[in-house]
Amino acid sequence: MFGYEGICFVFSNGTSQKNRNRSTSNTMYTYSNVDPEYNYSEDNVFYFDDSGILHLIDTASGKDIVYCDKPNCTHEGYSRTNQNPSCPAAFYGLSKAGAVIYNDHLYFIGNMSDEDMTIQYLYVMDSNGENRKKTAKLENVQNVRAVLYRDNYVIGAYSNRVELNDEGQIINDDNPEAGIFVIDLDNYKVYMSDKITSEQANIMGIYYEDGAVYYSTVRFGDDVTELMIEEGATADAESFAYDNMLNGIYQYDIADEKTTCLTEIDHINNLRLLDGDGYYSSKDGYFVFDTESRQTRQLPIDADGKTQYGPLKKSGDFLYYALSEENSDEVTYYRLKDDKSEELMKLSTEKAFGIENICGQSVYVNYTDDEGEFSLGVISLDNLNKGNFNPRKLRCYNEEYEKGCFDSGCSSSHCCYSSGGSLP
Repeated sequence: MFGYEGICFVFSNGTSQKNRNRSTSNTMYTYSNVDPEYNYSEDNVFYFDDSGILHLIDTASGKDIVYCDKPNCTHEGYSRTNQNPSCPAAFYGLSKAGAVIYNDHLYFIGNMSDEDMTIQYLYVMDSNGENRKKTAKLENVQNVRAVLYRDNYVIGAYSNRVELNDEGQIINDDNPEAGIFVIDLDNYKVYMSDKITSEQANIMGIYYEDGAVYYSTVRFGDDVTELMIEEGATADAESFAYDNMLNGIYQYDIADEKTTCLTEIDHINNLRLLDGDGYYSSKDGYFVFDTESRQTRQLPIDADGKTQYGPLKKSGDFLYYALSEENSDEVTYYRLKDDKSEELMKLSTEKAFGIENICGQSVYVNYTDDEGEFSLGVISLDNLNKGNFNPRKLRCYNEEYEKGCFDSGCSSSHCCYSSGGSLP
C-alpha cells in the first residue's frame, strides 16, 4: 500500500494476462492518445505536472495527490539549481512516458542523465519511487509517444526528428522517422520494428495481443516535401492532409522480429486503432479494417450533413461515437453493436464532451465545467450507456488547451483538486 494525505491505494486489481506461458497480475493501464505523460486505469490516473512531479488521481474519490510518501517532503522538481531532487515523485528529461505500477514496481521511460537526446532508458524502481535503476537502453529514440505494459513486455511507440553526428551536434533537423520498441522484462532485451519515414512520420496508436504488436501510422507520401506542407497548411490544411496523408496499420511479431504492413490507406480521416482493428472515416462514410482477415467493411453510421465530434472509442463489442449536425447547437452520442446504432443522449455544444479513455467501468472525459474550465472528468460506463452525463471533475487543464483539442486527446499539467465522492 501507498499512503498520502490519509488515502491508501492498492495498485493491483488481479487482472491477469496470459500468453505463451508468460503471465502477470496487474492493473491494466492505457496511454493517452496525445500525451505520453498520462496513463489511465479503471481505478486511477498517473500524470506529470509542469515541474515533472508525478501525480496520482484516485478515480473513486477524485483525490489528486503527489506520488510521494516521504515525510515533510516539499516535492521540489528538477531545475538548474536543483539537479538532484530528493522527492521520489520528481522525474525529468525531454521525454517522459510510461510511469505506471507494474509487477509491484514503478516504471518510467526517459533520460535523467547527461547523455544525448537520442537515448532513452527504462527505469525500474520500488513502488514508492525509491531505488531507481536504469535497465533497458533505447538507442536512437528521441520522443516516446505511447507506452503499454502487457504480458511482461513494455511496448512503446516513438518518433524522431533530428539527426546527430558522433559529437552530438545536430546535422539535420528534418529527418522524420517513427517506429515501435518492445522490452522483455524477463531479460530486458530490446526489440525494434522497421521504421517508417517521410514527412510527418508518426505512430498514432499501439495494441498488443498474442505476442504481436499492432500499430497505426501516419505520414505524407514520399513525394511531399516540407515546403509543400507549409504551403498546403496556409491554403487549406485539412484538405491538403486529406489528399496527401497516408495512414497505415502494421504488425510486429516479437518472437520472429518481423514487421508486416497490413494496409496503407489514403484519403481518410482520423484512423483509430481500437482493439487492434482500424476505424476511420472518409467522404464515403465510416469503415473498419479487420487486422485478422485484412478485410474492410463499411459501418452503418449515417453521417450525411453531420460532423464527427470527438474520437471513436470502444468498450467490449460496443463502438461509441458522437455527431453534430450542421447549423445545430447539439451533439448526439451513440453506441454501435452488430451494425445497430443506439442513441444514448443529446447535449448542447456547451455541455458536450469527448471520451479520452474507457477503462473497465471508468469513462474518462474531456469537457467544460460549469465554471468554464476545460477539465478532465470521469463517469461510469453504466451512466454513459444510460445517457446520464454528470461527471466528477478530476482536474482542470492549462488555459492554453481549448475545448476543441479533445479530438485527439488533451494534455496538461495544471492540477485542480476535486471534492471527492462516489463514482457518478
